[in-house]
Amino acid sequence: MLSADGRILEFAELASAGRMNETMAPAVASMLGRHSDALAAVACVRGPGSFTGVRLGLAFATGLCLARQIPLAGLDYLPLLAASAPQRFDEVHVVTHSRANKVYHQAFGPAAALTKPRDATLREALDIIAARAGKSRVALLGSGLRRNPEAFADIPGATLLAIENPAPEALAAAARTARFEGPPVEALYLRGSDAEENLAAIAKGRGLTEAEARARMDRALRWG
Repeated sequence: MLSADGRILEFAELASAGRMNETMAPAVASMLGRHSDALAAVACVRGPGSFTGVRLGLAFATGLCLARQIPLAGLDYLPLLAASAPQRFDEVHVVTHSRANKVYHQAFGPAAALTKPRDATLREALDIIAARAGKSRVALLGSGLRRNPEAFADIPGATLLAIENPAPEALAAAARTARFEGPPVEALYLRGSDAEENLAAIAKGRGLTEAEARARMDRALRWG
């Protein structure tokens, strides 16, 4: 998306699961080709989300900013989703997919976040949401609903919204007030990657000790 002072110049949304590295650069190039002088800064979602998706997005945004010598800002994903919900609710609970039986969860009120983002089990998220749904007008949204339909299907007092991606208006508003202090921008991870959590087994399969594998991983993730 291209925006200026909160006004949307152009917006495109592509369904490219597993093919982000193939589609992102051509789509950006096509958009910039129609607005050649428009790019003064870049804002990119920094998480939480899949390890690979977040790294690919930030890596591309970083390269684009370095090539053009322009600043980069990181945007948090869960507040963007919350800002995309209708404003008639007292609370919006964002639940996005983390892994099997787990979600990223954060609750928001009309003016501010009510909880910190966390990597929660379904049971933990459900307990929080059920307790609040009996007291306030509560909405739920995010990919965690689709990935766990039975878990979230019957929460008295809660309204389920079919929103999984930030609205263009939410993105434009967030970019307008973002802090453009990068690159680099630090990714927002609420848990380790699958590779980190299974590092010992992966290292053993490649003839490395866990310490050797961790040292290699640390070098690969280090900026500069």
